[in-house]
Amino acid sequence: MSVICLQRKTRCRGRLFVATFVAAIILQVVHGRKYTSQELRKLQEKEYLVDEGPPITCSFGGTTFQGEAGFTQGEGIVFAMKSKDSDDNGVKITSFGFHVPAATSQNVDFQVYALKQDGYYADPNRGIYNEGSGYDYRGISQLDKWEMISSGTIRKADLIESATYLSANEPDFYKIPPRMFAATEIPPNGGIRSFYVSTTLIYTDPMLGREINDEQLLVGFNDPVAPELLVGEGASGFSDTKIFYKTQQFVGKFFYETECATEAPSLSLSPSTSKPTSSPSLSPTTSNIPTKSPTPPVQPAGAEAALSFPLPKCDPKQVTVPQEVQDAVSEQVKETVTNGEDAEDFENFETTVVDAKVRCDKRRMTKDDSQHNRLLQTRSSAMEFSLVITGEYRSTDGKPPDLGSVVEDSINADAAKFTKDLKARSASPLLQQAMEPKVEARTLDEDELVEFKEEPDAFEVAVIAISSPSPSTEQSSDKAKTALLIVILIVVGVMVVLAAFLLFRHAERRAVENRREKMERISEQRVSELKEDTMKQQWEKENNMRMASKSRKQTKNQGQGDYPPYYRGAPPQHQEYAYPHTQAHYQDSFEDDEY
Repeated sequence: MSVICLQRKTRCRGRLFVATFVAAIILQVVHGRKYTSQELRKLQEKEYLVDEGPPITCSFGGTTFQGEAGFTQGEGIVFAMKSKDSDDNGVKITSFGFHVPAATSQNVDFQVYALKQDGYYADPNRGIYNEGSGYDYRGISQLDKWEMISSGTIRKADLIESATYLSANEPDFYKIPPRMFAATEIPPNGGIRSFYVSTTLIYTDPMLGREINDEQLLVGFNDPVAPELLVGEGASGFSDTKIFYKTQQFVGKFFYETECATEAPSLSLSPSTSKPTSSPSLSPTTSNIPTKSPTPPVQPAGAEAALSFPLPKCDPKQVTVPQEVQDAVSEQVKETVTNGEDAEDFENFETTVVDAKVRCDKRRMTKDDSQHNRLLQTRSSAMEFSLVITGEYRSTDGKPPDLGSVVEDSINADAAKFTKDLKARSASPLLQQAMEPKVEARTLDEDELVEFKEEPDAFEVAVIAISSPSPSTEQSSDKAKTALLIVILIVVGVMVVLAAFLLFRHAERRAVENRREKMERISEQRVSELKEDTMKQQWEKENNMRMASKSRKQTKNQGQGDYPPYYRGAPPQHQEYAYPHTQAHYQDSFEDDEY
């Protein structure tokens, strides 16, 4: 249930809405009144939200306090949040709510980012252009340092009313559904986590005397584990130019995870008659009527596991495992099982190393008498552990828990990461050379679990994990043969390619020589034909000349008087004097033209 009361000097007025549902009757008491944007408001509100579906999680909502500072619409805001110094567990942010006036007329997209690493988004020590002195993760070029934890599209139907921004003429408040928000943890004991909201939203100027990373005021809030919302900066477009960022306060609500009172809401057939208080209680309202779904009883669970880590090298004199390595294995198994995907219904895990030893296998003669296959190990040396894992389990279906499968699946899900994290816990040379383990686990029944709790030192683990043996002689020989065959194939392939290349070059050279010889023959043939044509033309010319000379002589002998033989015709073109000419002149000209 949620109780909201707006109170000033005048009395608080309220309206009560009661809606009946199939599963439960939810009572909501709302007290409201109108304000102007100039009034100083005191809003006391705490929302208790239950997320849908298992596992059930509940969230409290904190609302920002606004004074007379003006509201501004921008394209995004970046800010940090801080856990309380006294908070030893940290806190998870499960949702944000903000005002989106633009969504009243059109669909608006939004994205919410969280800085991947803890701390402020920029060094609090700023330079002359507002850049962080040591580091600065603002800007599109630094977006790879952030992870998207929520995104979606805001429609008008998604908007609701809220008193955090009184200047709105119609509902413009949007709260991100928890199912669309990846819960993000703020480290404990004053830890810092930075967020960036990218959308068209409302923010406001900081209150008097407050600077970047100062705590914002929250209305009516006294929860000792509530995180602190710090003053941020308007980040329109998330520009890389730091001077464009202006100090602004986030306007809206944030929600953080808290423990649920029960797994189902109380059923009450009549509204509460108690008068609303000025500040909400930190615990939910109780009812004399029992809850609809009682909390399942806690059942003990246990499993035994055997881990075998193969060792490339082993000292036969070292039989026991150092206590430092045993503690590291115990802690790593506990952490891995606790964070496993199938361990969400378990809690309070404890791991105990019952036995730990080093098994060194000496080299043995194999049946193969070849020189290269002698003195090889027939199985691998290993570091072996026997453990018992206990915990508690809430059975919702009445079936006994299968903790053995949970242990196996948790370790085998990422054996490489398990081994890497384990080596980081201890610098022991024995542990540093260990390889990925072989895991075998089995769920303990009630009698075995009681036996272990009564005499843990005398308990014997029945399962055995046999690590994969070293490659046999035959396998090693086959691998060598395969490698040699691959090398031979590669060499033959290279030789074939080289031979093909040489044949191609030889054929190309032969083709060039043939073309050259052909061109030479054609050239010689053309020269011969040209000589023949020249001699023929010369012979015809000389023959023509002889015939012309003979014809002229005959014409000369047949001439009459002083007139030329072509008297009746036109005179030669080379004559420039007037006609008629003397016969002597034509005789002189004719003699000059002879060869």
